[in-house]
Amino acid sequence: MKSVWTRLTMVAVVALAILTAGRFFTAMQTQAATGQAPAAIAQQQALPPANVIVQVGELAPAAEAAAPTGWDTEWSQLLKIRLMAQLDSSGEDAWSPADHPLVYVTSQGPGYGSAAVGGAFLSEVQKAPGLAIIDADTYESVATAQYETGLETYSENHGLGVSPDGQWIYTQGNHPDSTLRGNAVLNIINARTLKLDKIIETRVHHARVIHNAYTGKDLVLIDGWGTFFALDPEDDNRVVGAVDPADLQGSGYLAFGDPTGKWLLISVRTGFLESDGGIAVVSLEDWKVKARINTHDGSPIWVAFSGDGKIAYVSDGHDSKVAKIDMSAENPAMWRVTGMANAGAIGPYGLTLSWDDTMLFTIGKGEASHNQGKTVGYIDTRMFAEPDQYRGWGTVLGQLVTDCLRQDHAIIHPDAEKNEMWISCNSSFENVIVDMKSIEVKNRVPQPNGGSSHNGAFVAYGPDWSGELLSDTNGFHGRAVITKLQQLQPKTEGPPPTPTPEGPGAGK
Repeated sequence: MKSVWTRLTMVAVVALAILTAGRFFTAMQTQAATGQAPAAIAQQQALPPANVIVQVGELAPAAEAAAPTGWDTEWSQLLKIRLMAQLDSSGEDAWSPADHPLVYVTSQGPGYGSAAVGGAFLSEVQKAPGLAIIDADTYESVATAQYETGLETYSENHGLGVSPDGQWIYTQGNHPDSTLRGNAVLNIINARTLKLDKIIETRVHHARVIHNAYTGKDLVLIDGWGTFFALDPEDDNRVVGAVDPADLQGSGYLAFGDPTGKWLLISVRTGFLESDGGIAVVSLEDWKVKARINTHDGSPIWVAFSGDGKIAYVSDGHDSKVAKIDMSAENPAMWRVTGMANAGAIGPYGLTLSWDDTMLFTIGKGEASHNQGKTVGYIDTRMFAEPDQYRGWGTVLGQLVTDCLRQDHAIIHPDAEKNEMWISCNSSFENVIVDMKSIEVKNRVPQPNGGSSHNGAFVAYGPDWSGELLSDTNGFHGRAVITKLQQLQPKTEGPPPTPTPEGPGAGK
């Protein structure tokens, strides 16, 4: 395992918003963490000692604002997104794709929380936002990084994305020159060297890849705690689309691209007449809101899509239920909530569908509750009740106890034969792997540097560093989509199972 702990030290001043200074990078780590389950601590102590790596990178001037060939676009200007620095991210390989052809890349942060709300769980080693790379087949720790910028304290990075070709990694960072809350920035990282390539002034929550059917491009979508924009990795990671926050008519939270590549579904927590929240449907042709769907809940969070793109499931963190939206009509103004189900877990956050779309897994974070969730609910997707018939029970099969503390979301391993769901544990500092057939915990993989995890992506690499994103928090990509569609081929189906507390995995 190679460890990269990157420290950026400013050695020059800012002039006309252009950074021209050099940066000095160092890398070091030890193995320790707090707030972890004993098993995770023991596993981490058994990891091999870390190496020390020194890197040097030179900053190039940022492109001039609004220049015709500059980095800025009308979309970046709409949201006041600023390129703070362009770095030289070339250098020595930080890890070997020949030795690790399929990897799981996840965020790795310092931990977060407060005694008043769910407790504070902080790492003793991971002090700044960063990342971890794990071999997806052997579960071996491959590489780890954190990016310091001279601040006394750093905030948690709550997610991570990888470009479609696997060359760039996107996650939140902190920089003293940022004027935003918490000195927030977007760090764009060279996946090969783990050096920073760009520092962008914007807030960041999650990052995931979407397809835009109107441009034919795969883009990196950034949730910015109320802002939503897309970067084009093939165009210097410039902002090529964005939603005007005023168009949402409420407080936007998370956004997901549908399988057709035509729509962006954004969970919006305020502004609806009949309840507090719902879904805003944005066209990826012009980035305008075309429909608003009341999901009859107070805290819509996550959206998961059926493989054919005709159904969307939305988690409700406050009332612990899931809404089912019929998306079969061409016009989203005709889409409606047609089903409701109990989530089977308190405060569900993330949603993950099985390969054949018959089972929906809800990741119980304890959102808007105790905030120390460690259970997963599972629902047969044929058992949703009509919204006006929903009474809060009778629609869930069971619950699995994972002990994945403050788990938030899960992504599926791209090998259907493995049938694995990887859950991020941001307060027990590990990743829990669930067998989706037996509905049992299959393995526990500690974070390489004892930091928190909020998921990221599965990426396949060739020995020449050619990469392909296969799975992230927006579902499957690349050749994994073909595998998914094969799993959806018609099969002889029996009647849906009868819900029972003694169902598979109940009480585990």
